[in-house]
Formats: sequence, C-alpha cells, structure tokens
Amino acid sequence: MSIPRLSLRPKRERRSSSGHPWIFSNELEAGFADLPPGSAVDVFDAKGKFVGRGLLSPSSLIAVRLYSRARHDDLDDPLFYTMRLREALAYRERVLPGRTSCRVVHAEGDFLPGLIVDRFGDHLAVQVSTVGLENRLDVLEEAVKQVLAPASAVFRNDNKVRELEGLEPGRGVWFGDPPESVDIEEYGLTYRIDLLGGQKTGHFYDQAVNRQECGRLCAGASVLDVYANTGGFGLQALKHGAERAVLVEKSEATAAAAVRNADLNGLADRATVLAAEATRTLEELVARGDRFDVVAIDPPAFAKSKKTAGNALRGYTRVNALAMTLVKPGGLLFTSSCSHHVQEDRFLEALEKAAEHAHRTLRLVRRGEQATDHPVLPAVPETRYLKHLALQVLL
Repeated sequence: MSIPRLSLRPKRERRSSSGHPWIFSNELEAGFADLPPGSAVDVFDAKGKFVGRGLLSPSSLIAVRLYSRARHDDLDDPLFYTMRLREALAYRERVLPGRTSCRVVHAEGDFLPGLIVDRFGDHLAVQVSTVGLENRLDVLEEAVKQVLAPASAVFRNDNKVRELEGLEPGRGVWFGDPPESVDIEEYGLTYRIDLLGGQKTGHFYDQAVNRQECGRLCAGASVLDVYANTGGFGLQALKHGAERAVLVEKSEATAAAAVRNADLNGLADRATVLAAEATRTLEELVARGDRFDVVAIDPPAFAKSKKTAGNALRGYTRVNALAMTLVKPGGLLFTSSCSHHVQEDRFLEALEKAAEHAHRTLRLVRRGEQATDHPVLPAVPETRYLKHLALQVLL
C-alpha cells in the first residue's frame, strides 16, 4: 500500500532536519487534513528531500510525529515496535542494571512519540497519547508482550494530550489480570503501587535519584515535604536518619498511600502525613512560626503551555518564598519544577525573587534533573522537563 506524501512549506525544515520529530500543522502544505487520523505518512521538504515517516494527527497542532527517518520502516508492522522496545529496554539495562521497576519507554526520548510505559516488576502502566498509536494497539500489544513479557498491563490514559487528539480519557485493563497493587523497591525503600489509582502512571520514577541524593543530606534533620505524593522526599529523608518528617499531600487517597508506605518501611513513628492543600499549609506554618532543617517542595507542572509560563513563574516564586521562610538558617531547600515551558534560567530567576521576598541568601548544593530512565534528546528540548535544585538557605 502506498504511503501518502506530505510536503513541508518552504524554509520549514530546519527543526525536523536537526532531529526533532514534530511537524506542526502550519509547517505543512494543504491537503493533510483530508487524510484519516492516524494514517502513516511520508514527509518531504519543499525541495523533495525525504524527512521522515510518521503518524498523522490532522486535528492537532502537532500534525505529524515522526517515528523513523528510513523509508523501509513499516509503522503497521509489529516488528518495528519490537525493535524500538528492544532498544529502549537495552538502554535501561545499561544505565540501570538489575532494575526491574522503572520507566521503560519515554515517548520521544525512546523514538516512540505518544507512548509511555512504566514497569512495576511483572506489570506495566501504559499511557497512549496519540491517535496514531491508538489505532495500532493490537500491533503494539504484540510487540510489548514479545519484548517485555509482562503478566499484565493497564492503561493510564487520562492525560490532556488525548483530548487534543480527539481521544477519550480513561483508565482500565489492557491485558492480563493485574493485581490491585504491587510492591516495588527503590533505593532501599518499598513502595506499594496502586496500578489503576494515584497520579499519572502511579509513581514518579523521574525523581528517584534526586530523592536518594537529598535523603543523604537529612541525617538528624526535621523535614517538611510538601506535594509529597506517596512519600517522595520525606521517606528517603527518614530512611537516611531524619529525626522527623511532616508530609503534606492534598489528595486524601494519595496521603493514605504515603501513610501506608511509611508503615511498610517501618518509618511511621517518625512520619506525620497531612491531607491538606500545599500553599495554605505553607502559609499556616509560616504564620505559626514553625521552622525545619529541610524543606522539600515538588509541585505539579504550573505551566501547561507557553501562555501560562508567566503565571507559573509567579506561582513558583510564591511557594518557594514560603518554603524558604520555613527553613532554619543554614538549612536546606529541595525544590523542583516539572514544567517544560519554564526553562531553567527562568526557574532560577523565580528562586532569586523568592529569596529576596523571604530575605534569604541561597547557596547551590546540587543540581539535578530527571532520572536516566527518562532520556533526554538534545535535539528535542521537550524531552528535558525536570529541574531540581538543592539549596542552602542563609540569612
């Protein structure tokens, strides 16, 4: 079967020729919108040079996502996805040897746009975000079973990108008979993962190294962990000898999971978990005069688009100023931004403003980013999203 041919408008090939897999709708000549959603298409530049083969999302701003730069690759053949999955798995086995729980597919970072696969031992949590892959679930299932051989897989398809693709959000079983929960080990801690509950895909593997490294700085400390999710920084701090930790998480169900994880690890006697809104709790603690040796804040993405980056920066300034106020002089602040649209230099500017508001001086202790199972492609800035800083807070 012949593959439809799409042409880029003149002088619109620079980004794609440098290795970026996204083709925007305003970069294409007319006619692509008449093709069926999810179609495999070949993209050429204005001079007729082949750019790549991809899958079409005609109603989305990202009209084509490229999966291959080779014209012989068949995007309807399970062997293509088997090859990509084997490459992704081999990378994890190299950078995280022996790990059976991690992210095994990170979308564009593994040359599979629209696909995220988190592995929890013998079980998978999968997120499919594009109409192209949604139309090829049977092909994808065959490849996943062959390469990863999971006992079960669940869908965690409740991200907003699906709405832009005209797809329904939802969660459910893909195949197999998944248990309600599964226990995983991560840097000496046990986490109980609710395969169909919780946030995103069930666990934030991207912060694993940052949690471990920050925990090592918490011996004997009093710790406040805000936006704690199911334990996050607070439990690693306790594992490394923190005197006590207060964990703040808005979701009652997620806070209950944090309590459960503290108990699983024998840390419940030093952990206090509050099901409470983050900013309000920070304000109340400041007003009360509470102070901690260490404060960790790991908020959700404040900026969902470039248009909201300004408001996000003001939000980061506000919560970080409150957090800095709560740190004892000479103590530590662990702070993160997972908003791709807030670049690191602007995040640092927000922290400098926060320090000014809090009348504090900052000293950089450590700079971190997403763990290696969330690979970054230099040609695709969107694959690098997590900024993490460990800072000493001085008067």
